Amino acid sequence: MGSRLTEKGYVYIVSFGALVLASILLDRWELLLLASVFMFGLFAVAYEQDEPEYSISVNVSHDRCFEGEQVLLEVSISSGSDIPLLEAHILLCDEENHVISSRQLSLSMRPGEIRNFTFRVNMPARGMFYVGDTVSRSYTRSGLKSFGDRVWPGEACLVYPRPEPIRVDWGLAARSRQHVGECPSRVPGEGLEISDIRAAMPGDPVKRVNWRATLRFGKLYVNDSTRDRNIDVVIVVDGLADVGTSPSTYLDCASRAAASIAMGFLENRDRVGIVRYAGAVDWAVPRPGRNQLYVILDRLARLYAVQSFVAPNMRLLPRSVLPPGSLVLVITPLLDDRAIDMIVGLAARGCNPMVLYVSPIPFIEDQLKDSAEDQLAKRWWGLDHKAKLKKLRALGLQVAEWDGNGSLDACLSHYFGGQGFRSAGRSPWQSTSRGGWA
Repeated sequence: MGSRLTEKGYVYIVSFGALVLASILLDRWELLLLASVFMFGLFAVAYEQDEPEYSISVNVSHDRCFEGEQVLLEVSISSGSDIPLLEAHILLCDEENHVISSRQLSLSMRPGEIRNFTFRVNMPARGMFYVGDTVSRSYTRSGLKSFGDRVWPGEACLVYPRPEPIRVDWGLAARSRQHVGECPSRVPGEGLEISDIRAAMPGDPVKRVNWRATLRFGKLYVNDSTRDRNIDVVIVVDGLADVGTSPSTYLDCASRAAASIAMGFLENRDRVGIVRYAGAVDWAVPRPGRNQLYVILDRLARLYAVQSFVAPNMRLLPRSVLPPGSLVLVITPLLDDRAIDMIVGLAARGCNPMVLYVSPIPFIEDQLKDSAEDQLAKRWWGLDHKAKLKKLRALGLQVAEWDGNGSLDACLSHYFGGQGFRSAGRSPWQSTSRGGWA
């Protein structure tokens, strides 16, 4: 590493030149004696020690976490020679190497000394972050010369969107694929949910006998149960456009909503998949289990908007990604008209699409001014989106409206739960707060 003068060294040079010039102009030769002090200081720089030897290592406690959590960062600095002054800047960078926050250390070390430091770093938003990237610079004892910056890489940490505890409970999964699961169906058969009590018939197993009803009526009665079925659910996240400022952008809120819904279905042992509708379509095949939750969270953490003039073709998706009769939940801000064509295409493919509309207007409220032009533009934008929602509802689709800030649980219960959804001839889903895997 090469060396260079510090700001203090340039101050010495400027002061030496100013004193020499002043002594000539003012004919005050005693000023040269004062200038010689700065001159000898500059001469001493050439005889100071070479660049000291040291190393910096970084260790992060977790390589994955949820947004808002803290990770433990351990920084170890070991010196191989005497270090009069060492400055180290410990950085937290995002995936595009933008510095989000930093910590600064200034210390002096003796040969063979090891210093350990521990920090708690708050992970502000979802995405990939590089924790502990360190830029160091050492100085000579006079402080007039410094050695070039050295960069020490940190470790990567993937931050998942934090899901809201929601349990999605399906009561009527008439159009879903029928696999063995925990959701009761309308079809009688083996299961845990009791649907009726009837008189016993030849061939009924003894384990179904309802002894309380038998003793009361003096006749043998048995329990009827409903089959336990599960549901194929595919969550489609519209990533054609994004608005807002991190960590409160549309995609941030859509990722949290998708994670919450996926966690609720997976807790019921349903099969859940995800599709990113942006640029080159990316997907995860519907599967059950806890591992599938982390597969989905991994894709949501890396979700970003892709600006493209080519509409992704959902018809090219394999049959395993969008199983026939599966329930498809589309999360979209309707900023791009291609999203409407995609939703209509899903319905034509034989899926059962439902739309969770995330309004983009609240994400730009802080950027709007009180001028008449901005308020008129906001009103026009709101009317345009209402027309798009009316078009989707006219096609017979269920559309829920969410502003990204309110309770997702209450929103889903209002639009997709209750008697109003049953009367529409579709499967209701009701949400109740419950702790999850997060």
